[in-house]
Amino acid sequence: MPDDLKILKYYLWDQLFLKYHINKQIHLPEHRQAEVAIDAFLKSQDKLRNQALSETTFTILDLETTGFFPNIGDEIISIGAIKVKNFKILYDEAFYTIIKPINKIPKTVQELTGLEPDVLDKAQSFPIGMKKFMDYCKGTILVAHPATFDIEFLTTTIKKWQLPEFTPDFLDSHILANDIYKGERNYLDDLISRLQITERDRHHALNDSIMTAHIFIHLLTYYQNQNRKTVANLQQLLGNETPFP
Repeated sequence: MPDDLKILKYYLWDQLFLKYHINKQIHLPEHRQAEVAIDAFLKSQDKLRNQALSETTFTILDLETTGFFPNIGDEIISIGAIKVKNFKILYDEAFYTIIKPINKIPKTVQELTGLEPDVLDKAQSFPIGMKKFMDYCKGTILVAHPATFDIEFLTTTIKKWQLPEFTPDFLDSHILANDIYKGERNYLDDLISRLQITERDRHHALNDSIMTAHIFIHLLTYYQNQNRKTVANLQQLLGNETPFP
């Protein structure tokens, strides 16, 4: 659907439909549980930015969504994540969950992600998935490629669900790569090829997070050798000390 028609449809119908279904759920116990989990996660990040990179646990996350624009009704349909600590991937601590969208998803998204309507219909609501994800992330710094998409999409969706303001400490591995590989294309597929990362099926949130984790370790190693040894050092270097508004 062309963007202008999508915007018109959102303001004429989808916006009200989403609000109606969200309002039906905000008084349920799982909504309150998600609130508590978000607050606990944010508090757990208080002193992490000044830890050594080698001592910090990072959660590398990836979202699959129904589109690119949460402000006009696009939704999260899966979250995948993996942890990195001491420059190693913690494979036994992988995270993956499917989220039930409120609206029907486009056929192109079904084909891209492999998430069919019957699977999504049986999935959990966003507050339940969010609570599980926040519990998983507690005590870690978030990483996404690019954070300008994943973290911002998550922040906007959380706000839409009337959950607490989401202001996490995070690193954007795309920006880090742009700093190191100046003048080159540094999207996920480019870096997978350049760094000879073992390729997994794309557009699966867990697969993409694992491949991003391999890339992130390469980037961290570079900065460690450049004497940039804390999260705060990297945030200052790249100018993303504060989260999205």
